[in-house]
Amino acid sequence: MKAVKFVYSLCSLTIQWLSWIQFSNEESKRTKLRAQAILLSNTKHSINDISNICQSTRKTAAGWINAWERDGLDSLLEKPRAGRTPLLSVDKHEQIIDLVKENPKQIKTAINTINEMFGKTISVKTLKRIIKKTPLVSWT
Repeated sequence: MKAVKFVYSLCSLTIQWLSWIQFSNEESKRTKLRAQAILLSNTKHSINDISNICQSTRKTAAGWINAWERDGLDSLLEKPRAGRTPLLSVDKHEQIIDLVKENPKQIKTAINTINEMFGKTISVKTLKRIIKKTPLVSWT
């Protein structure tokens, strides 16, 4: 006999929320996949079916269902991930790009100005990375 695991029956409001999340443009791909997996489990799809549809492993699909049973809607949210926090927040990147556009050939001057403006020391490599991440700005 094949072992199966399903989420407990969901109320209609929860199903509506999960459907909205699944097709939302505002949510991340992983959040949408988790919502889809919970909806599939609610319609009695097996873990194998869910993992095939969501293109994930059985272990991942089972983990989504276990997390749903433990945390409910909170299990769909993204958890903090490993990695270094950025030196400068994304909202400051626009100011930096404007600074560089004023004198694109004087990077060292821009770095000194940035260090004074924000009280943070950044390197030439960091500045180039910020410029490359910004759409419609070409680095020469």
